[in-house]
Amino acid sequence: MKVYVIEKGMYSDRHIIGVVESEEEAKKICNVISTNQEEDWVEYTEYDTHQFSTIRLRYHVYEFCGEWNAEYDDYGLYDMYRDNEEQYEGSYVIYANSPQQAIKIAQDMRAEKLAKEKGVSL
Repeated sequence: MKVYVIEKGMYSDRHIIGVVESEEEAKKICNVISTNQEEDWVEYTEYDTHQFSTIRLRYHVYEFCGEWNAEYDDYGLYDMYRDNEEQYEGSYVIYANSPQQAIKIAQDMRAEKLAKEKGVSL
């Protein structure tokens, strides 16, 4: 189920003012409450409540200096990705049950990509 969290304010003053079930409702509320002043900034963010029911969490997986890292996307920076995907060379958005599983999936994706580039079929 998708919900829309409406927030007001900026930086340390940012706070939730409501949660609704439709995007149209969220837009209406934002339009009514919002002013053009920066301190009254109002916006909404979409969240999928089923993200946690599958225990598959979204990780940003990347290789840096030969070391693989997986960081849980707790800021929602990669919300636009719905599937496992290479974001750019050496950086992946992965849905997995653990950081270790996310790294393994990213490594497999990289190996498959390199094999295709070399003309090796799997």
